Amino acid sequence: MEKLIKVLAVDDEKFNLLLLKSCLKGEKYELTTCANALETLNEFKKKEFDVILLDILMAGINGFEARKLIREINKEVPIIFLTSMVDDINSTLLNQLADDQYSYYMNKSFNKTTLMKKIDQAVSVYREFHATNLYYQQLEDNLTLAGDVQKILLPGWCSLSSQMLISYLYTPAMKVSGDMLELVRLDENRTLFFIGDIAGHGVQAALYMSAVQSFLKALLFMGAGTVAPHTILNGIENFFRNDLGSKNYMTCTVAIFDFQKNHLSFQSAGHPNTICCFPDKGEARFIDLKNIGGLPVGLARENHYKQEDTVEYDFQDNSIFVIYTDGILDLNNSSGDSVDNETFLSLLGPLSVESDVVSIPFRIRHALEQIGYDIVSDDICIAAIQKQVKQSREMQLVIAADTAEVTPCVVAFSKFVAELFHSELATRVEMLLSEFLNNVIVHGLESRRHTHTDIFIRLTALNDGVRIRVMDRGKEWQCSPAVYSSSEELLERQNAERATSGRGIPIIHSIASSITRNHYFGLNETIFLVKNKEK
Repeated sequence: MEKLIKVLAVDDEKFNLLLLKSCLKGEKYELTTCANALETLNEFKKKEFDVILLDILMAGINGFEARKLIREINKEVPIIFLTSMVDDINSTLLNQLADDQYSYYMNKSFNKTTLMKKIDQAVSVYREFHATNLYYQQLEDNLTLAGDVQKILLPGWCSLSSQMLISYLYTPAMKVSGDMLELVRLDENRTLFFIGDIAGHGVQAALYMSAVQSFLKALLFMGAGTVAPHTILNGIENFFRNDLGSKNYMTCTVAIFDFQKNHLSFQSAGHPNTICCFPDKGEARFIDLKNIGGLPVGLARENHYKQEDTVEYDFQDNSIFVIYTDGILDLNNSSGDSVDNETFLSLLGPLSVESDVVSIPFRIRHALEQIGYDIVSDDICIAAIQKQVKQSREMQLVIAADTAEVTPCVVAFSKFVAELFHSELATRVEMLLSEFLNNVIVHGLESRRHTHTDIFIRLTALNDGVRIRVMDRGKEWQCSPAVYSSSEELLERQNAERATSGRGIPIIHSIASSITRNHYFGLNETIFLVKNKEK
């Protein structure tokens, strides 16, 4: 059955409306008539129409003024102006019609056939436009869903174990990414780290990467105890050749960290070189590959990765490793220049001293944007990894964005503080953390999903109190200056500017002696100093 075309006709002359009714009667049209612009708006708000037939010369509000009111409600519904007006020498009528791309003109000397043809033409364009928009919206929704599914497959943005601490920044150039990252604990002392980059980006690269990620999980599950960089690469190479059957390829690095022996074994398949940062020296250096390494996976037939191409590297307890895809180096500035290795290393070195492993991926991305490298052309994934060394006067945890996790977390920190100081300071720390973490979860992370919802907390005991650093990836706080002379000054500003955000917490300024806030490319860093009142 042919779909009815809903027509709204507007004219202050009853004869003209009767004429339109007679032309459209018994056809595929459902006609509603109005005598003025106000009636038109009331009808238009009550139901949807496919086309509007609108007179220009009406008493009160004319046709062009009525069009402005209609466009406030619907910007695309076609409007056919029916008029007997004759345009002037300045083409005033034509110019007014051309102001709106969805407006049409028809002289009132029409006949039934030409009227129906004009209506059908306008409605056909309108419906095709909406069908196209709906199709692209569905594509966007599907891409968003695909991007969410990809992120579910990733580890949390910050991971803490008895062996290591790792954080990473993962930003697709589009909604989906051809980059991947995997982290697997092989045994009590060893952890496998995998980072890969399918050639290109977008949907095709994302589909390949999802297949590789699933295969890698299965491969590791079948032989976690005997894995080595070259065996994993050969397994993925065979998967490319035999199962994917494509001409695409992937660069990747397979690394196995042994945190008991402070030893790294890794092999690069055409991937950017791994960087080691030395916080005690403020330096960052590429690890010497010694002219070994293989081609990207899938690039050449009969490619085979050998054990002798594995790089063996010993590291210190405080060494920080930075492993990344080339999207970070493909960032361009306004002159078209990309990030060079010298610039990258010169920024990472000092950051390893001033920052820590949790914030480095975000701070380096932020720093590159600050110096002008803000044009993105490829997916970006950058990870920082460091051995976890237990400190007697420091405690750190990673919790999920779940209010049920707050209580056991703050109790653990309170107990730690009580053992080092006394119960009064421990109680104040517990109150501060409980209030702050609950508000971050409820008001800062309520719309975040999957890999962005973990919260990192580090408490360090000082001579005169404790320093608490909290890092989350929730809503950004716009606060300037970054450091306030008193916590009350900061909280008063937060209360004034963000009263609806839930983050103006009066109780905090009675506990913390100072609060520092920073934001680095999606990472919020909050630092509280809580003084010890009992000496």
